Amino acid sequence: MSVFTAGIIIIGDEILSGRTKDTNGNFIAKNLISSGIKLEEIRVIQDNKAIIKESVKLFSDKYNYVFTTGGIGPTHDDITSESIAEAFDKDYKINSEAFKILEKYYPKGEFNTSRQKMSKMPTDVELIYNPITAAPGFKLKNVFVLPGVPKMMEQMFINVLKNLKKGNPKNITTIETDLYESKIAPFLNDIQNKFNECSIGSYPYFNFISKTGGVNIVISSWTMNSLDQVEKEIIKMIKFNGGNCSIV
Repeated sequence: MSVFTAGIIIIGDEILSGRTKDTNGNFIAKNLISSGIKLEEIRVIQDNKAIIKESVKLFSDKYNYVFTTGGIGPTHDDITSESIAEAFDKDYKINSEAFKILEKYYPKGEFNTSRQKMSKMPTDVELIYNPITAAPGFKLKNVFVLPGVPKMMEQMFINVLKNLKKGNPKNITTIETDLYESKIAPFLNDIQNKFNECSIGSYPYFNFISKTGGVNIVISSWTMNSLDQVEKEIIKMIKFNGGNCSIV
C-alpha cells in the first residue's frame, strides 16, 4: 500500500506572537488525513529568509508534499516567494501570467507597485489560482505555496488536493470510557504492543462541574483495513476493569 507523506510550514510573525490564531494547519491536516495523505510534521516559523529557506528545503527532501501558508502578500514583510526562489536557486521575477491576472482584476489605476509584487515569484512555477482575490499562489517542485488568509487558503488548498496522488484514508475509531487514564495505562500498553500496525492514543477529559471524567481512546492505522479486533480487545479490557464504554 502506497503512503504519501506531507509537511506543513506556517509562516508568520503574527502567529508566533499570538496576535493571530493559526487555523490553516488544522484545516490542511484534517483534509490531508481524510484524503489518504499522511501528515508527519507541522512547523510554525517567523518571517525570516534564512529560516524559510532552510525549512522549505528540509521538508521538500523529507516529504512527498509540502504546503506553506503566509508571506505572499503585497507588503515588505511578505518574503516567502523570494525566499523559496533562493532555496531552489531560481530567479525571482514577475510571472507574466500572474501579472495579467492581477492587472485584469484591479480597476484601472489601482494596480500599484505593492500589488504588482504579488506577481513576483520563482521562475518555473505552476500557478495556484485564487477564486477570491485573484492573487495566485504557486507550486515549485513538491512545494505548494499558499496565502495565509484562511478563506483564500482553504479554497485554493481544496482545489490543489483534488489533483494530488493519494493513498487510502487513515482508519480511525474512538472509544470513550469512564475509567481514568492511570487505571488503564498498563493494559493499553500491552494491547499496543500486540497490535503494532496501529497507533493507540489516550486522551483524558474532566468535567469540573460534575466532577466526572474519563478517557477517549483513539485507535488509528494507515495499513489495517479493519480495527475491529483492536476495538474488541480494548472494550474487553475496560469491562474487565469495571468500566463503561461506547464507540464515539
